[in-house]
Amino acid sequence: MEYFSEAWDSFLVFLNTQPPGRIYFFLFLGAFMENLAPPIPGDTLIVFGAYLAGRGYIGIYPAYVAMWLGSALGCLLVYAIAFWKGRALFLSMESRLFSVDNLNRAEGWFSRHGDRVVIFNRFLPTVRAFVGIAAGLSRMHPLRMTLYVFLGTFIWNALLVYFGLIVGENWQLVVQVLQAYSRVIMVLMVVGCAAYWFWWKKRKPEPAEEESEEVSDQADQSA
Repeated sequence: MEYFSEAWDSFLVFLNTQPPGRIYFFLFLGAFMENLAPPIPGDTLIVFGAYLAGRGYIGIYPAYVAMWLGSALGCLLVYAIAFWKGRALFLSMESRLFSVDNLNRAEGWFSRHGDRVVIFNRFLPTVRAFVGIAAGLSRMHPLRMTLYVFLGTFIWNALLVYFGLIVGENWQLVVQVLQAYSRVIMVLMVVGCAAYWFWWKKRKPEPAEEESEEVSDQADQSA
């Protein structure tokens, strides 16, 4: 992890020395690739891009558009793969995470809350990469998905750029806040998942109870 952090810092130093056209390209590429490789800190790159724009190295509007398109198109690519390949792609991995029951529950939950999740997916660090997969498996309409993704990425990226411009050379303060925010969200999600799991286990009838219910039903029918 330390090696990745050092490599990332070196990349930011390298980016700071590039001409504007190349900076726009790397800003787009970083925001795009975050959806395919979640360890890439796309939010950090967006804040750093805002810092460069504030220093006058690049234009704020071209930088914002490059990062906005990268975030949106990366998410839509993941969605398109899941939409096209379907659940067969994930079942072929033979992983307990992608079991038939888990996929059924995920699709059922997403069909009820999918619109809000897609719009605010950028506000969900770490799991945002899986939103496109869930939307594709649930067969969300492509037009609706596209509109929601562009809206959600527009709002989130605008906030990052705004705060990046405000703090200027102290742009790493925004990154530290984002890291703390990510940890809080992850804790809340773990607690929520654990609570749901206990609720589901308590709600699910035991095998003995199911058998007794079946025997009772058969007795009623014979009577």
